[in-house]
Amino acid sequence: MPARLFNIIHSDAVKRYAISAFLLFHLLVIGSWSLPPSTRLDAFIRNAVAPYAWRSGLAQSWDMFAPNPLHANTYIEAEITYRNGQVRTWTFPQMQELGYAERYAKERYRKFANDRLRLDEYAVLWPDAARYIARLNGDASNPPRTVNLLRYWSLISPPPPPGEEEQTPHWERHLFFTYTVKPGDLS
Repeated sequence: MPARLFNIIHSDAVKRYAISAFLLFHLLVIGSWSLPPSTRLDAFIRNAVAPYAWRSGLAQSWDMFAPNPLHANTYIEAEITYRNGQVRTWTFPQMQELGYAERYAKERYRKFANDRLRLDEYAVLWPDAARYIARLNGDASNPPRTVNLLRYWSLISPPPPPGEEEQTPHWERHLFFTYTVKPGDLS
């Protein structure tokens, strides 16, 4: 590489422009996903950056806001059955049980479980998730034999009228996937 080209590429101005372009692109991605599309240009930009937004975790959804907020609280658990018959429960991180720093670090796992893993349309993810859970909970002397994935949900009710007691939420449970762990899954 000629010295002049090397000096241009490594100049402070080029570095500043590259950093500025990087930041502006990410602000565009975040902005395009943070606001509901209101024009064709908004929709075009959102569609153009969608693959990157989803893969990088910058995509947002409006499912917790009006006019159609989510109507259920949900979470995923795994029941791991070991060779000796012992059963252990493993849960994806739940934000209400974590401190603020942990929430920041583990929110992506909760979002993955609630927005993807629990839905039948993402069944292709279930075997990989079960293998991951088996590896996390592996024990060489008592290896996992099966991993059951369970979804839990409780419908969100409107608040009771003044003077009436709030009802305890009723949680539904559904076994949606069973995976038989193979010896190669644990390494």
